[in-house]
Amino acid sequence: MIVSLLPIASLVARRSTSGAARSALLILFGLVSFAPKLLRNPTSPDYHDEFAHWRVTYNILSTGKLFQPAEIIPIISRYPGLHAATAALVRFTALDIWQAGTVLIAVLHLSLLLGIVALARSVGLDSRAASLAGIMYATNSSFIYFDTEFAYESMAITLLVWALVAFVQAIRGRHGQERGAWCCVTLLLCAGTVVTHHLSSISLTLIMALISIALSIPWLARREGWVRTACVAWSLTLVMGGMMLAWIHFVAPEVVSYLSPYLGSGLSELMQIASGSSSGRQLFGTSLSPTWESDAGLLLVPITFCLAVVALISMRGWIKEKILPNGRRSQQLPRGRRRSVFLAMTALGLVYFPSTLLILSAAGAEGARRSWADTWIGLAIGIGPVLVWLLTWVDNRVNLLPRIAGRTALSVLMTIALVGGTANGLDPTYRFPGPFLYGSDTRSDTPELDAMSQWFLNCFGPENHIVTDRYTGLVMASSGQQDTANPGQGFPVYDLYSDKPDAPIGPNYLLYELSSSHYLYLVVDEKMANNIPHVGVYFEPDEPVNFILRDGKSIFAGRLNKFNTTSWLYKVYGSDVYSVYRMALPPANVSYESHDVKFHGKLSVGQ
Repeated sequence: MIVSLLPIASLVARRSTSGAARSALLILFGLVSFAPKLLRNPTSPDYHDEFAHWRVTYNILSTGKLFQPAEIIPIISRYPGLHAATAALVRFTALDIWQAGTVLIAVLHLSLLLGIVALARSVGLDSRAASLAGIMYATNSSFIYFDTEFAYESMAITLLVWALVAFVQAIRGRHGQERGAWCCVTLLLCAGTVVTHHLSSISLTLIMALISIALSIPWLARREGWVRTACVAWSLTLVMGGMMLAWIHFVAPEVVSYLSPYLGSGLSELMQIASGSSSGRQLFGTSLSPTWESDAGLLLVPITFCLAVVALISMRGWIKEKILPNGRRSQQLPRGRRRSVFLAMTALGLVYFPSTLLILSAAGAEGARRSWADTWIGLAIGIGPVLVWLLTWVDNRVNLLPRIAGRTALSVLMTIALVGGTANGLDPTYRFPGPFLYGSDTRSDTPELDAMSQWFLNCFGPENHIVTDRYTGLVMASSGQQDTANPGQGFPVYDLYSDKPDAPIGPNYLLYELSSSHYLYLVVDEKMANNIPHVGVYFEPDEPVNFILRDGKSIFAGRLNKFNTTSWLYKVYGSDVYSVYRMALPPANVSYESHDVKFHGKLSVGQ
């Protein structure tokens, strides 16, 4: 990647490179940066979220209806933008779901990079600075892997960026017809973001509000009808906020409970760390990254902070009004409005630095990482002119040695940003193939698991309600087409596995819920008994912490054989490590007088 991308970035940064050549180089940069994820899993889903989105898209194509239930990640069923687009591409081409999804994500990936450049240009940067802003954005932790997976964030971030481009163009429109057209484009892209991804729609609303606030400050956004501009900005922001809130209220009310733990629990853990009652999570603690890669990830924050400080100090010089030789005003934003939008984007970028503190908390780490794709929009636009200034300073050196040293230093900074940004994103188990690793979303699949899943589908058909662990469930719920249970505190199906052999299995209310919800099968992976999962959970993040004992062993050791002697479980399949049991629970209207549910008579395998 370094050998491929550094020369492209160097050509983009050259003063003599034309605008058309820069655009071609940026497209090439986008194609090269898409290659790692394409090579990682070119033929089928491999990431946790990809299994979920593939299954929902399959259901839409099978039924012809949107809002299909999602067993792996229930919330995605309320945001069908990606699924609808992929299903439409499948219908109009000869591609299968994964091929159509790959083509769609590749186009979105290129559009995202070009959108950052277009946004930087609309804010007032020249071609060179805007292109370097795009290169800088490509080093954020989400760009190469996370935002190239088949998931709704990958589509939504591109819609968000182009919505901001249209939003700024609507602000800069000089005539009513031009401004009205851009307002319509803005609202169309905003609506696409709203129906595609919850967090992106919230982020887009906040970014538009931040720009509107900056445009509403008279001394900052003076000159040329700033009042009218602020009114346009606020009108579009309020409509976007209304669409986002209406969608959450009427279509996806569960998104509030889905997102709230990421921020609330994360801040709570940070307070505990500050008070000394908790040591927090260890950075790169379970990562397989080499030391040099994790060191680059740690260095990225202070390096970008220094560049951001320089950007703030030098900002006044970058936003001077430009007049063409013929005396006409340039087509860029007028000085006041350009300055307001540029300051708003820089303020957005500065949010990145306090968000990095949430990485220290287990609950906040995931939310922090997902916010960086948004905050780096502003950070990259703010740093773009700094990179031009540094390159100009180096090029103006008279002696050859300082010029070589300066360009070498900039190449090292680019390398650290590329390596460190990628390291701060996804664990190497996501980024690289490798040997089987239990408890890794991407390396837990085996031919034995695939064979069991297909046997189950062939024997019992699709959409059976089954109980299983996280890693078996990914395959069973996607290519296996089964409906897997979503464990939680209110539905603790993991209790079936953790109960001791000499104790009743499962509390009464759980057995009642299983029966009333028509759960018929239980799948057991015996590797649970002897292995600790790489990601630290067997079922879901909120499972009881005592599943991993203090001596580093699994609580399930010696507790899985009990299923062979339980009266209401009948084994219908067995392999080296997988067992499938038919659950013969009584009807939901039968009273559960004890944990040990017993039956009269026998059931055959087919019943």
